[in-house]
Amino acid sequence: MNSVAQIPPPDQAAQHRVEFFRLPQPGKRDPYFGLSRAWYYKAAALGEIRMIAVRQRGALRGVRLVVYDSVVDYIRRSAQAALQPAKPTSIATQLAISLD
Repeated sequence: MNSVAQIPPPDQAAQHRVEFFRLPQPGKRDPYFGLSRAWYYKAAALGEIRMIAVRQRGALRGVRLVVYDSVVDYIRRSAQAALQPAKPTSIATQLAISLD
């Protein structure tokens, strides 16, 4: 007869997150960052993020998983790089470029 709903505190809900998630289906985006399957493959090939392949022994196919924290780290690195001012080029460099 207890009709009061039990709602977890906000800090408990914030603590629950995934370690790995599956690549999105072709033509779709992942639910965490909104990135495409192609983006994940390119970023992994460049070494920007980590992905792992899981399959049973003897199986031809498996599951490709993205490491959630590696994507978060990449986004933070990209944000830091965007905030840093560009290095000024010297006048000699500017002249050499314009003379060519």
